[in-house]
Amino acid sequence: MKQVNTTLIKKMERFAEVTINSLKLGKMVRAKRCLELANDVFQKGNSEVKNAISNVYLYSVSHYLELNHFAMKQLLPIELHKEYVKQINTSGV
Repeated sequence: MKQVNTTLIKKMERFAEVTINSLKLGKMVRAKRCLELANDVFQKGNSEVKNAISNVYLYSVSHYLELNHFAMKQLLPIELHKEYVKQINTSGV
């Protein structure tokens, strides 16, 4: 069985919290910067990092964005938006 990197998971959880708090406070420049950074790391990271961003960070942030009626296509960078669409299509929603 593969070992789960709990440190990476915790960092992605914290990064998602920072992004969501920026959105809550209306700090859109900071939120966009967080999303761009996540997108950059998603593109350049190994499979473990990509999975953590997709399954922890993007899942949490997109959930908040959906609940608060943010325009996903405008906020999410291209690669994260593609991953979000993949998640939606996989879930059957």
